[in-house]
Amino acid sequence: MSALASGGGDASTVDQLLAVERSWRLLQLRALLDQVGPVHDTGPLPPVRTAWDLLIEAERHDPAGVGDLLLHPQAGVWAGYTLRRLRGTARSQAPLWVDLGYLHGLAAVAALRAGLDFRITVVVRDGFVVLPTLGAVPVPGAEQWGHTEVRGSGGDGAVDTPAGAVRIGGDGWQPMPAVHLRAGGHTLAVRLDCLDPYRNLRGPTPPRSLSEAELDHWRGLLAQAWELLVHHGPALASPMARGLFSVVPQPPAERFRTMSASAGDAFGSMIMSEPRDATELAVTMVHEFQHIKLGALLHLAPLHSGEPDQRLYAPWRDDPRPLGGLLQGVYAFAGITEFWRAFRHGATDSAAALAHFEFARWRRQVATILTMVARLPQLTEVGRRLVDGLTATAEQWQADSVPARPLAAAHDAVADHRGRWRLHHLQPPAEVVTAYAEAWTAGAARPEPPSHAIATVLQADPAARGLDARAVLELWRLTDPAGFERLSDDPEAVGDVVTGAGAADLALVAGDHDAARHGYLAELSAGSDRPGAWAGLGLILTGPAAEALQTRPELVRAVHQALRSSGGAVDLEKLAAWIGPA
Repeated sequence: MSALASGGGDASTVDQLLAVERSWRLLQLRALLDQVGPVHDTGPLPPVRTAWDLLIEAERHDPAGVGDLLLHPQAGVWAGYTLRRLRGTARSQAPLWVDLGYLHGLAAVAALRAGLDFRITVVVRDGFVVLPTLGAVPVPGAEQWGHTEVRGSGGDGAVDTPAGAVRIGGDGWQPMPAVHLRAGGHTLAVRLDCLDPYRNLRGPTPPRSLSEAELDHWRGLLAQAWELLVHHGPALASPMARGLFSVVPQPPAERFRTMSASAGDAFGSMIMSEPRDATELAVTMVHEFQHIKLGALLHLAPLHSGEPDQRLYAPWRDDPRPLGGLLQGVYAFAGITEFWRAFRHGATDSAAALAHFEFARWRRQVATILTMVARLPQLTEVGRRLVDGLTATAEQWQADSVPARPLAAAHDAVADHRGRWRLHHLQPPAEVVTAYAEAWTAGAARPEPPSHAIATVLQADPAARGLDARAVLELWRLTDPAGFERLSDDPEAVGDVVTGAGAADLALVAGDHDAARHGYLAELSAGSDRPGAWAGLGLILTGPAAEALQTRPELVRAVHQALRSSGGAVDLEKLAAWIGPA
């Protein structure tokens, strides 16, 4: 537990987590069988018991193979989803037997691996028969859901289709893409799962064929990323080699905003948008494997009981988060910080600048969140051990030196994100805003209401997007100077490329503080209330004005709005300095 609590753990730790997952998966299957019962309608398929009996027979002949098959991540997603359907908490247009029929496909795969002679009817879904972990057969002319037969003998198998039988592994068969990598004595073998209907973690998704060029691209990036991980972070690579089974490719996301996900039911699988380079992929793999480890721990014990009164600030998200989500995030970003800490020592030029910036940024954010979470009474004993372990790890980072320029840029990115978050999600009390506005209009001193009276209220803004725009622009500048120059050629259009960014943000990152200051003031004076403009102005101003905009920008904005609504012209810098820090 101590290694896992500190954010780490080796291959033996993962072996213990895999044992937990085997037990969890068997509990899922037992619950599913109990819920279905002996008489539940399975449509054109044989009863669930028939599939279960075939699975048991296969286990008698090949217990290790069936054990590995039941650990297939998408089998966990299927079991969790189908249980929710049975219990009425998930809904689908598909008949229930279509989801129940995934078990028949698992049984067929188990029987094939065990070399049994068998026949079993399986589901045709979205025009495909999918045999988990093996591959798929397109069924021409099939309706959205239907059925056909799979048969096997001595390890060979075939799938019946209207055009004739398709031999598994023969013409017409689409194998599950896979990659087998070796670097520095560490082997990674994963499936590139674009076929399994439960690969997207939440609900069924039709198969998505990847071209050979796309597969080659993913395989090449994975090979390079694995080399990076083994070379720079062998302690991160070793457990991953034992516990990562599938990567689910997705189309590219906005640059520097990789989309990735994992789920507690899918130990060993990560879904991710197509990365631009191997470093981005390596970081994403570390990120999601941290979630995977923590998800297994949560199958043993909860980290918290109950939630705080309000959702919480998460510096890696646009939205306020529940405590459980925040703990997941801080665990993931502790791993990311460890990666950048190691990577920066062997990196050069722009890669080194990137690593220093990212290490400094996440070192600060992780430490801030751990300090906040440690005070919460909702943590369980296990949750507190986790936070204490992560805090000990984070304390080791604090003495590491970072060059001045990336350190300053990281601190600005941290302040900018927090400022934007406050402006999107926090509202000061109306009576406090009125008191400040009246005092300003009267030329009086700043009011000093008691701290409990000025406490802000969280009102989550569902439209909040791109709160990390300052950091993303910095990543453009560090890793793609030519691309950053192209952004600068048309500053008014920067928001089309970097969500949440404005022209003044671009000037600020480029180092033109005069242009940025002028741009922010012009934008706000013209009536804009863009959170990025308020937060950016706080990075340029100095003294009490900067402190006000960095510590309580929502109050400055609210008072400014109140004064403008009364028709008076307001000097933003003077107002912010007058309000001052909390």
